[in-house]
Amino acid sequence: MKKQKNYLYFLFLFTSFILMSCADQFDFPTPKNSFEEKDRTPAKVSISKLDNQWKLFVNDHEFNVKGVAINNALKKTADFGANVVRTYGFNEQVSPILFDEAFDEGLYINAGLYINREKEGFDYNNEIAVANQFEKRKQEIDKFKDHPALLFWSVGNEAEANYTNTKLWTAINDIAKYIHEVDPNHLVTTTLAGAGIDKIKKVKELAPDLDFITINSYAGGITNVVPNLITAGWDKPYMIGEYGPIGTWELPANRILDWGALIEETSTEKASEYSRLYKEYIVKNQNNGCIGSFVFLWGHQTHGDVLTWYGLFDKNEYTFPGVDEMQYVWTGTYPTNRAPIIKDRNDVLMNGRTADDNIKVNKESMNSASVKATDPDGDALSYLWMIMKEKTSSSDGSLPEGITGLIADNTKTEITFKAPLESGAYRLIVFVKDDANKKVASGVIPFYVN
Repeated sequence: MKKQKNYLYFLFLFTSFILMSCADQFDFPTPKNSFEEKDRTPAKVSISKLDNQWKLFVNDHEFNVKGVAINNALKKTADFGANVVRTYGFNEQVSPILFDEAFDEGLYINAGLYINREKEGFDYNNEIAVANQFEKRKQEIDKFKDHPALLFWSVGNEAEANYTNTKLWTAINDIAKYIHEVDPNHLVTTTLAGAGIDKIKKVKELAPDLDFITINSYAGGITNVVPNLITAGWDKPYMIGEYGPIGTWELPANRILDWGALIEETSTEKASEYSRLYKEYIVKNQNNGCIGSFVFLWGHQTHGDVLTWYGLFDKNEYTFPGVDEMQYVWTGTYPTNRAPIIKDRNDVLMNGRTADDNIKVNKESMNSASVKATDPDGDALSYLWMIMKEKTSSSDGSLPEGITGLIADNTKTEITFKAPLESGAYRLIVFVKDDANKKVASGVIPFYVN
């Protein structure tokens, strides 16, 4: 993912994490089975090719990474079936707490080591700067290499974005080489923004000390991952570092309105995509070298072009339908109570029109909106509508409070509202909630005020 995750390292510097345990229904063990309080020895992680298929092993047991790219303080991560948490960098205050909580709750960590980006002004020709970066990462490695929650080291997240200097890969390989010198128990990877053939070739050539490669890829590009790895001659395993519905940067023309607004799927439509991607491009590609994946985003967004695009939880820690689907693909069973359903964009209307209809209204005009939603368990539903100006956010970067004074009663299935006084692009958002079970669905309509 391009724009959103340039800042995710900093999210982890200021975010606390709450991690819960789970029982796994697959044949391979969950971390909980090996996290005995009396045994805080490091996990022994290895990869072998058996019957022409790459296999990952943790403490000599076959292991399949069911991972989450997590932010915000979210409960019950492992209860849904996840077994690994992905981070993007270290912080002296946050990281020790996170590692210990992961150990206590039976979760492993894919530990990100932050690598500076050329596009942010870092010069890989500057030997002193590169050496200083190496020393900082070395200190982090030395501090956490023996922690029992550690599973992998990931040297950089999309550090190659818009890069030109191939010395980046040498710097990454130097860190990987150091890890292998001091840490015989854990594997090392780097994470790329998409499966570009040329950069995969460069990784193979210039970073041979990496044990596998990790690729962030969403619905718009995930079909290219395996073909591109084959074309590039990659002969090691790979992992999907982030996946989810089509990226805001990948949208086809028919999903972009004439003033530039992006048409968003309902949370139910997104849930289907999460399930489809996992089944078709992760499970089915185990024979092609895929050893695991990380779903994006296990929390609510605090960066991005559209702040409701990827979060699988809302700001109150209610879960969207995508969480139900992830539990199903990870464990084979749905939660006992499931999220409300907004089937598709035809079930959210503004002035009788859908999000795809390029809706434009006049300043302070009166308008109407409606939503059609159901609950799989027959639970009572509540409704919350809001209007926000496009590209605005709260002080922490998350979804802002709605503009006040526009909607007559924002708790109904059908509402009337006055268009904002200021011209420009806006988004009308509805949240349909099962408050008793902390479940939620959402639908969004972009509109323009003339």
